[in-house]
Amino acid sequence: MRKGLHTFLEGVLLIFSSQLLLTLGGGMLSFIAMAPILLFSIGHGTGKTIVLSVINLIVIVLTSVVLDHPWEAGKLGWIFLMLTMYFPLSLSAAGIIWLKTRGDHRLIGRLMKTLIPSLILLAVYALIIFTDKALPDAIIDSFRNVFASLFAPVLEALFPGLDSGILFNLVMITLLSFIYPVLLASVCAGCFIYETALHSRESEWEREVIAFGYPPDAVWGFIITWALVLILRFVSAPLLLEIAAMNAAGIWAVLYAIQGFTVVAARIRRRHENVKSMTIFIVLAIFGLVIPGINFIILIGLPLVGVLESFFDLKKLGADYEDHS
Repeated sequence: MRKGLHTFLEGVLLIFSSQLLLTLGGGMLSFIAMAPILLFSIGHGTGKTIVLSVINLIVIVLTSVVLDHPWEAGKLGWIFLMLTMYFPLSLSAAGIIWLKTRGDHRLIGRLMKTLIPSLILLAVYALIIFTDKALPDAIIDSFRNVFASLFAPVLEALFPGLDSGILFNLVMITLLSFIYPVLLASVCAGCFIYETALHSRESEWEREVIAFGYPPDAVWGFIITWALVLILRFVSAPLLLEIAAMNAAGIWAVLYAIQGFTVVAARIRRRHENVKSMTIFIVLAIFGLVIPGINFIILIGLPLVGVLESFFDLKKLGADYEDHS
C-alpha cells in the first residue's frame, strides 16, 4: 500500500514538473518537458511510464481547454487546440518509442524512429484541415491577425513603412522550416537527461559519451540535404518542397550537433576531468537559449564541429576511447 502511494505521488510530481517545463519562461524549457516522464521508467518500467504519459497528455489537454475556452471560437478554436497539442503529443510518442527501442544502438536510426509518430500526426492534421476548403485560409488569417496585433505596432515604430504582411509570411515559413529540427532537438535533450540518470552509477558512462561518433559515411546525409537547400535557393520549386528540404537539413544539423557536443565535452574533460557531460550540457543549453549572440554561435558551431569530427580527430583521444556509434 505504501509503495503504491509512493509511486502515485512520484507520478504526480513528475507530471507537475513536465507541465511546469512546458510553460516556464514562456515555454523556453518545453524542449526538456519529456525528461521527467522518461525518468519515471527508471524505477517503474516502460508499461507504467506509458500510462503516465497518457495521463500527462490528458492533463495538458484539460488544462488547455480550461484556459483557452476553444468552444467560444467554434471549429476554429478546436483546431487551434489541436495545433497546440502537436508538440506535446509528438514528444510523448517520441519518448515512448525511445523506451521501446532501448536495445537498438544505432542512434541515427533510433532517433528517426522517434519522429515517425509526429509525421503520422502531421498527415492526420493535414487531412482534417484541408478537407474543409475554407479552413486553411481561416487559420492563416487568424495567425496573421494575432501577429499584427502583437508585433505590427512595434515594427511600425522601429521600421516605418515596413510591410508587416511580408514579415508575417517570412516568420511563418521560418517556423514551418524548423518544426522537425526543434522537435528532434527536444527529443535529444530529454533522452540525454534520461540516459544520464539511468547510467549515473556506471563509471564508464562519461567515457561512452565522449567516445560517441557516427560512421564516417553518415556525413553524406548532412552534405546532401544542405546541398539540396542551397540548390533550391537558385531554382524555382514549390514552397512545400523548400520547407521539407529545410526540415531534413535541420534534422541532420541536430544529429551532428550531438557529435559536436561530444567533441566539446572531450576537450573540456581533457583539462577538467571532474566536469560531467551533464554539466556541460546544462551550460550550453543556458547559453544557447538565453544569451543573444552566444546562442547563434552554439547553434551553428556545434553541428559544424560535429561535421569536422568526421574528417579530423578533433577529440585527439586516439585509441583511448572506443567508438560507440
